Formats: sequence, C-alpha cells, structure tokens
Amino acid sequence: MSKVTIVYFRGEGHTSKQAKAVADGAEKVDGVEVEALSISQEGNLPDWAWGDLKTAEAIIYGSPTYMGAPPW
Repeated sequence: MSKVTIVYFRGEGHTSKQAKAVADGAEKVDGVEVEALSISQEGNLPDWAWGDLKTAEAIIYGSPTYMGAPPW
C-alpha cells in the first residue's frame, strides 16, 4: 500500500476542489491510500499532521496564488 498525502491551502475554495479531484484520481489507483490535509488560514498544519507527512511516500502540494506567488 502506497500512501499519498495532499497538502493544500484554500482561499476561496477553488484549491480545495482541485485537491479533491487529485485525491479522487489517486484513489482509483490500486494499492494507493490518500489523505488530504488542509493548511489553516495562518499557514499551519495540526501537530498530528507532521507524522502523517513523515510516513507519506508522495506529497502533493496545492495553493492559490496571490499577486503571482503562493501565500505567506
């Protein structure tokens, strides 16, 4: 079983829709377990999420852009 973790920040909600689409696609692959983690408005992940990232075999990051750059 391979573990894929999707980490994303959502501003208006468009990035969360994209993260869900990526998760739906990855879940169709046999032997893949997918987890999605949302970054808070302050730019933080919950403490428990760092352990999940440590065990992931692939990490996919998504964020909206503001003035041509990612937030923070």
